[in-house]
Amino acid sequence: MKLNVYADRISQPSRAVVFFCKVNGIDYEEIKVHIPKGQHLTPECEAINLMQKLPAIADGRFKLFESHAIHIYLAYAFPGVADYWQGCS
Repeated sequence: MKLNVYADRISQPSRAVVFFCKVNGIDYEEIKVHIPKGQHLTPECEAINLMQKLPAIADGRFKLFESHAIHIYLAYAFPGVADYWQGCS
């Protein structure tokens, strides 16, 4: 199952998560959520993140938001990510 990244590139933390995935070769699908249109306030986004903030990820049934937490999770959960990313904050 592919990692889903919910992001709006207008958001710097969203860009950081997308960039992290690209740099580390993590197979992901970017789900574009447009903040100016209020798409992050929909019931679909609330199901991923009760705080209705971006970025957020869904890895199977596991869901997480807040870019620093996402970076740490990705560093430990995906093989091939360099050790120096673990514990980044």
